[in-house]
Amino acid sequence: MNHLELQALRQLFFMTVEESSAYISHDNNPVTWLQWERGEGEIPSEVIETFMQMIIKRKTHINAIIDKINSRIGNNTMRFFPDYASFLAVYREGDYLQWKIYQSVAAQLYAYDLERLC
Repeated sequence: MNHLELQALRQLFFMTVEESSAYISHDNNPVTWLQWERGEGEIPSEVIETFMQMIIKRKTHINAIIDKINSRIGNNTMRFFPDYASFLAVYREGDYLQWKIYQSVAAQLYAYDLERLC
């Protein structure tokens, strides 16, 4: 993964540099994260692996929803949680990265006119 791909994935999951340094690299050091995004230093393998796992989960969610749409199951409406607390109210066992994955999926399906958001 290069520095541009790192930045693209962070943005795909609606994450700030501060959130990424807290929840992806777990060092709470946004300065280091910004250095990686500028191509100044090697991106740790743990950071790459976390994003790869998030991509897999995102694809799984998207495919499951598209299967339901294609089978005409459901009403083609997906919840969009404006904040983490709203997400936890519904998905009590969810974590911060699961919320970011969910939001990314919801936004993409809405952008492709496959789901309405509520």
